[in-house]
Amino acid sequence: METRITGAAKSVCLLGDPVAHSISPQIHNRAFEALGLPYVYIPLRVEPRSLHSAIHTLRFGMAGANVTIPHKERALRFCDEISELSAAAGAVNTLYLKNGRLCGTTTDPAGFYRALEAAGRVLDGGDDAVILGSGGTARTLGAALLLDKKCRSLVIAARSVDKAEALALSIKGLGKAPVSGVKTGSPQSAELLGKCTLLVNCTSVGMHPNVDDTPLDRSFFNSGMTVFDAVYNPGETRFLREAAAAGCVARNGLLMLLHQGLESFRYWTGVDAPADIFDEAWLRSLVCND
Repeated sequence: METRITGAAKSVCLLGDPVAHSISPQIHNRAFEALGLPYVYIPLRVEPRSLHSAIHTLRFGMAGANVTIPHKERALRFCDEISELSAAAGAVNTLYLKNGRLCGTTTDPAGFYRALEAAGRVLDGGDDAVILGSGGTARTLGAALLLDKKCRSLVIAARSVDKAEALALSIKGLGKAPVSGVKTGSPQSAELLGKCTLLVNCTSVGMHPNVDDTPLDRSFFNSGMTVFDAVYNPGETRFLREAAAAGCVARNGLLMLLHQGLESFRYWTGVDAPADIFDEAWLRSLVCND
């Protein structure tokens, strides 16, 4: 680390509040060191009133930033350019400089796809997908599945049918696949889950310390599903445990966390960091309370 950090080193930061819990500094600084790149990644706790000032400083020689809660939506307005996906999702998690212009995008979908590919699951557009939740992650992944033509149909299922239908309506024009919103656990959702081949939990239900909670009753699983939980702490949620018991392919969000970070890394450095420089057990030791 000492030999890399000179006057010519480039800085990348994490903008959020709070940031003390984040493992992004460990991931990125490990990658910079492994590849011998003169970069350093630092977390910055930024209150909402200071966000504009913090983002403005990126223009003075910094390589870029990650953006996390609660700034992902507001950061959009300070960008010179945003990706089509960020425009659709209404959020950014990655800022980078291109030809002097500050650009924003979101790398969560790329992380999601690569995490599934690591499990041998490539989305080719033939899936009937169901997303649980109506928040930012659900919006981002739903928009990506439509824009990237990764599903045949898409259902948003949430505890509030109004929120599910509102989200479905807001993204349905992004692709040709039909999109609908339903209440989780309703007879309509049961029918749609019966033909579901890709089920994605984008809620925080089951996250540590509430490890006995689950967003969906086990009766809704079928063995033809690939089940993905964006939660990565604990490493195996009740949701995933019950899905696996029903014969589903079940994966958690830890590799999504890693790969979305490595996609951001590419925007800042122009370098693809190989995932094999990270040991999954090491990642789990940073975040998981099993």
